[in-house]
Amino acid sequence: MPTSKSDYIITASQSYISRSASILVAPNLHSKGKSVIQKNVTIHGEFGASIHIGRYVYINEDVEIAPSVIPASSDPLLTMGSSSSSGGGIGSKKQHMPLHPPTKNEKALPLIIGSHTKIGTNCSIQSIAIGSCVRIGSNCQIYPRSKIHDCCIIENDTVIPPDMVVPPFSRVRGNPARIVGSLPECCGGEFVEDCVQEYTGFVRGLGE
Repeated sequence: MPTSKSDYIITASQSYISRSASILVAPNLHSKGKSVIQKNVTIHGEFGASIHIGRYVYINEDVEIAPSVIPASSDPLLTMGSSSSSGGGIGSKKQHMPLHPPTKNEKALPLIIGSHTKIGTNCSIQSIAIGSCVRIGSNCQIYPRSKIHDCCIIENDTVIPPDMVVPPFSRVRGNPARIVGSLPECCGGEFVEDCVQEYTGFVRGLGE
């Protein structure tokens, strides 16, 4: 829970970043503002790819976010022996698979997180895109090159495998993830309102 404004860095666009969060190579992080990044979040800008975060995004504690890494060339002679040609997938928080910036034969892909999206605690994310109005539960693993479209719910403890594409208005759960239901089209408006109210309540709840 928020305690004091002094626990956060407040950006010009009114985003609140916990002073215990690690934003590596901060110029590669681009936020539209009014978002909250909680303590012990790590964002890997040192991979060299840009990471874009929309408005009213809430990233809970103990989340790790990194771009996907792919071979820089389709030439098999250049990709042989690459330790992360599959994207360097992320394991659980208890047993992280190693993350490292691209080698000379690899490149990182930009990562986009849309507006009005919430990410639960203890998640590992190495997707290429997470849409707007997405709810990601706690203890989720989002593997490289995956994509989550707008207006989706990813339930707690879900593992989305590499290259999986989640269509809009999907409810997803399991390990490996599977689509278990659909959401009504009205959910987008509800998610927007919820994120705006949560941000407003967070700011008001901060002590001086």
